[in-house]
Amino acid sequence: MIQDTISREAARRYYDRLGTYQDWAGHFEGRAKTRALDLLAPPPGCRVLNVGVGTGKEHVQIEAAVAPGGVAVGLDVSPVMLRLTRARTGTPVCLGDARRLPYANASFDYLFAAYVLDLLPAPDLAGLLHDFRRVLAPGGRLVLVTLTEGVTRPSRAIIALWKLLYAISPEGCGGCRPLQLTDLVGQAGFRLARREVVVQWGVPSEIIVAENRS
Repeated sequence: MIQDTISREAARRYYDRLGTYQDWAGHFEGRAKTRALDLLAPPPGCRVLNVGVGTGKEHVQIEAAVAPGGVAVGLDVSPVMLRLTRARTGTPVCLGDARRLPYANASFDYLFAAYVLDLLPAPDLAGLLHDFRRVLAPGGRLVLVTLTEGVTRPSRAIIALWKLLYAISPEGCGGCRPLQLTDLVGQAGFRLARREVVVQWGVPSEIIVAENRS
């Protein structure tokens, strides 16, 4: 069962404080993010929305992939993360909430969100995915990365420990808890194209690739 999580304001404070230390999470998330960007594969000239840019490391790669002629737009709830992304890239960035995207219908060809949905309240996820679909052009590609349930003995043990810590202090875990998104993505009107689980140092991450059927 998907648990609830911390408030938007608590998440903003947490990631503002975290700053460049978020790059340390690459020891556990790096392989999944690299694989997800390979599956995103945006061509030159396309429009990409990166929801939850973090420190901008992945945004640099997206920016390079869509050049020349394309545009990579970044959105984050944390002013500190946006400042770090601006320092690394020259692309447009926006302070905003993933649940209320400030973009017109069919504005983007690709949408990428890594370790964002696992921070948001469970009741908001269905509406968020519908809004992701709204801003994607017909046939547009969605790639999501989240913490997920374990698939090996070590990863199941680590997730069990994480859930215990989360029950004690969701804010201490940054509001992040394991999700399984296949059903929600389908219910939002996407066609699931691929699901993978990448385990790095015992931490399991789910990668979802889906297409906008509208």
